[in-house]
Amino acid sequence: MSEKEEKLLVRKATLNLRRKYGRTKQITIVERDAFVPTSIEKEIRESLPKRKSILASDIALRFDIRISTVNLLLKQYEEEGLIKLLDPNLKLKIYVPNS
Repeated sequence: MSEKEEKLLVRKATLNLRRKYGRTKQITIVERDAFVPTSIEKEIRESLPKRKSILASDIALRFDIRISTVNLLLKQYEEEGLIKLLDPNLKLKIYVPNS
């Protein structure tokens, strides 16, 4: 793949919302790409065994990827045997490295 195909698409926008009594509130909207470049995927794979716990939200924030994309990636890693689910009964999915 060329360098142009490896880039992540991240767009940020700030909106001003009107509130009561003339107040405004600023919110930031971030659109992330659903595609994970191979270089970032390789870096994620190498960092997993060093962690005590793995959360999809942590990885998504660190590498600026969608949480849904990270969830698919973590399911793939679980099928490969790289990580395992800590407790399947929990609503929040916490993974730990397989040792």
